[in-house]
Amino acid sequence: MENENKNNENVQEKLSKDSKELLKDIVSGEKNDSGSDKPKKEKKEKKHEKAFNAKKLKHGTMATVLTCVFIALLVMVNIVTTMIFDRYPVTIDLTSDKIYSVSEDSEEYVKNVDVDVTVTIFADEEAYTNYSAYNKQAVELLKNYCKLNDHISYRFMDIDSNPDVVKNYTDSVSQFDIIFETNTEIDGEKIQRTRKLGMVDLLSFNSDFVSELSQSGYSIDMLVEQAGSDLTFLAYYGGYVESSNAEQAFTSALMTVTDPHPVYVTILTGRSEITDLAYFRTLLVANGYNVNSVDITKEDIPENTSVIVVPAPKTDYLEAEITKLSDFLNNDGDLGRQLIYIASYGQDDTPNIDEFLEEYGLSIGDGVICETYQSNYYNYPFITTATNLSDSFDQDITSSEPVISSWFTRPVNALFEEKDMITVQEYIKSTDDAYTADVSMTTGEISDRIETGEQCYMAVGSKAKFLNDSEGTTVYSSILCFGSEYLLNDNILAAEQYNNREYVLSVLNGITHKTDGVTITPKTITGNAFDINERQKNILKWTFSAIIPAAVLAVGIVVWIRRKNK
Repeated sequence: MENENKNNENVQEKLSKDSKELLKDIVSGEKNDSGSDKPKKEKKEKKHEKAFNAKKLKHGTMATVLTCVFIALLVMVNIVTTMIFDRYPVTIDLTSDKIYSVSEDSEEYVKNVDVDVTVTIFADEEAYTNYSAYNKQAVELLKNYCKLNDHISYRFMDIDSNPDVVKNYTDSVSQFDIIFETNTEIDGEKIQRTRKLGMVDLLSFNSDFVSELSQSGYSIDMLVEQAGSDLTFLAYYGGYVESSNAEQAFTSALMTVTDPHPVYVTILTGRSEITDLAYFRTLLVANGYNVNSVDITKEDIPENTSVIVVPAPKTDYLEAEITKLSDFLNNDGDLGRQLIYIASYGQDDTPNIDEFLEEYGLSIGDGVICETYQSNYYNYPFITTATNLSDSFDQDITSSEPVISSWFTRPVNALFEEKDMITVQEYIKSTDDAYTADVSMTTGEISDRIETGEQCYMAVGSKAKFLNDSEGTTVYSSILCFGSEYLLNDNILAAEQYNNREYVLSVLNGITHKTDGVTITPKTITGNAFDINERQKNILKWTFSAIIPAAVLAVGIVVWIRRKNK
């Protein structure tokens, strides 16, 4: 029994010992396993960390590069845009009537100027632009002219500080005057051409005001002369200003100083002329013609005149005055001169003028032209429209179907088609259903018909001369005969629904070989037009040139720093 107990104790002791050893081995193995996995895990973690850092560096570098490229592009766009705005007129005119914009006709002419033109504004820039909205508009237009063509430049010059400069001009120069100037060489001779514009030349006045002045025997120019200066005149009559004439005046001045062969037009007065042709004068000046007036009863026709206008004299010319007309057209046998004669239903008998016209195959008939069908007249048969036009000298007409309007038009008769180097051509004709009749100018009552059939509103009689040159050149002196002053009436010339303005100017341009016409509508400047002052202009300037670029740069830097620190 005792031996048996000892044996059991030995077995238990051995099992205990074996269990301890086994547990020790298990724990030891687990420790060894645990120790062998740690380097692998650390290695794996380091590998992931390295890959993450590489990816982070790659994205950070790319973000930095993109930010730098974006900033560089922004700066470049800003610089290029500034250069373009300085060089080309790409400004946006936000005014309701586009008062700062150059019309297409003017823009085309300005771009083709190929001689240097200096425009001098005799005033301090700030004082000039702050004088009125019209002055500011004129300056902005002038800047756009300069941007359109490098040949054109402008400058402000104070008269008091530069008295010697004023002496260089034959014109008397006053404060706020503008002078367009070219210095060219023609046939080896240096020629200076200038055109002075006063403040009044840049403005259009209320038509009722101008009409009242005319009926009283006055004109704007006469009032300006009495006032002593444009500024004094405007101090009294500035309230009658209706619109801006700046673009018209600037383009006209350019034409005058850049045309190598300027055309001078002299309007004859002194015989109680029925019309003053105010708008027609403006139209001629706007298209580069040099226009002046002389009293035919007292003065001779200036030597440099190319065209004379006889605007519906109520009383007949004397023989001495007819001789002046004849000598002018004959031009010592060289011809090359033009005369515009305007008849009127309100004229007295003019036998001397009639005889002179007959030399060129023209005569003025009795009564006025009327149309039978209402489609060819407006309200009254003697307020007619004509569409039967000659295609001679129609180069400046934009309408495919031009319409000419006139009132109380006397018929212009062609005595022959061709005779002794003189040819006669009818330019504006009525329908075949027209007729002539005496009409009361007060009641509109129409008497019995005088003559029926097609009638002529305007005709041209031309005397020709062949030059002895290799090209066989032919020169002409012509009489452009209009049957009524209403063909050149202010309201009809200005009306957009009729083409009197385009047609008359086109014929005159063609006969005188003048540059194509430019017709500009005066621009009205009102308080309702959107505009910006100097302070607002500076705000916009700094906003787009500095504030916005700086803000974008700051945002780019913040984004870059945040992404770098992630």
